[in-house]
Amino acid sequence: MAEPKPYVCVQEKDFLPILDPVADAWYQEAVLLAKPDTLRPWEHIVELYSKAIERDHWKAMHNLAALYRTGWPGGVEKDIQKTIDLYQRMIDLNIPQGFYNMGAIIGNKAGVKNPAIDGLTFLDKAARMGNPAALTELGKLYIYIGKNKPLGLQLTQCAADQGYGQANYELATYHELIKPNFPKALKHYQIALSQGHNTSGRIMRRVFNAKTSPHNAMWYKPSEQLYTIYNNLYQQLLINSDLRFPTLMKDYPLPPHPTQGYDADRPNWKPDL
Repeated sequence: MAEPKPYVCVQEKDFLPILDPVADAWYQEAVLLAKPDTLRPWEHIVELYSKAIERDHWKAMHNLAALYRTGWPGGVEKDIQKTIDLYQRMIDLNIPQGFYNMGAIIGNKAGVKNPAIDGLTFLDKAARMGNPAALTELGKLYIYIGKNKPLGLQLTQCAADQGYGQANYELATYHELIKPNFPKALKHYQIALSQGHNTSGRIMRRVFNAKTSPHNAMWYKPSEQLYTIYNNLYQQLLINSDLRFPTLMKDYPLPPHPTQGYDADRPNWKPDL
């Protein structure tokens, strides 16, 4: 990977335009109709998204492009070119998510006519506009491939600070597996769970499960009470992935690790509980 320009963390929200309220109403209706527990009238959903797109609603572009990218039996025919066209329209509007989407589809070589185009260029552009997904992907590349862990962690933390559950999950796995600091790892898993990351919920319940071996539980002391709490949250997310638990950290402060305390890097540090 090329030597990056100096990085400054920015917030994606500062690059996003104000959405047209009429278009947003169509978009919200389409999202509601597309819920898994509905019959999902795809023709009407596509119509609503298309109407919103006419008013430059970038979220509608993103969702409709996703439908065209995968297709949906009996509803939406797969059309990669329509997906790419919608991503390009997002880019023309200077939407960070558009740059990320284009970078991702180039990386997957999914119907892109010019495979010589470097998808990392788009990911870097999206990251410099604060897109959490791009920041997280680039962060992993720098940590595990680019051999620049400080930059990779900085990128990932910038995404995590914007409430992106996947970024907190990546920070958690880093502190669990690469630089064993189990209290930090558990903290990031808990934050990710609060942001709706169900894999983190599964890990949190494992940590306190009495039937889990100490190694798999990062050597935390089992707790039937905490296992029940985190198992319940995990099960809720399996049913409704839109759930969030913003008070989780306050409601259930994490216990200290048996040997590493609250932070292996600062043995005498204690959280303000």
